Amino acid sequence: MKRRTLQYGVAGCIIALVAATIYAIVRLYVFSQRVDSSILLVNVIGFAAISCVLIYLTKKDKDLEEEELFRD
Repeated sequence: MKRRTLQYGVAGCIIALVAATIYAIVRLYVFSQRVDSSILLVNVIGFAAISCVLIYLTKKDKDLEEEELFRD
C-alpha cells in the first residue's frame, strides 16, 4: 500500500466517525427522538468496525514507515 492511500483511508475513517456522531446528535437532540436500533447500530457496531479499520491502517502505516527506515 502506498502511504498516500493509507492517509486517505485514515481520513475517511475519521470522517465516518464524525458523521456517525453527527447522525446520533441530530436524531437525539434536534429531532428529539428516543434511542432506537438505528442509532445503536450506527454508533456501537459502526464505531467498532470503523475503529478496527483505523487501527489496521495505522498499523500498516507504522509498518511502512519502519520498512522505509530500514531500507535507507
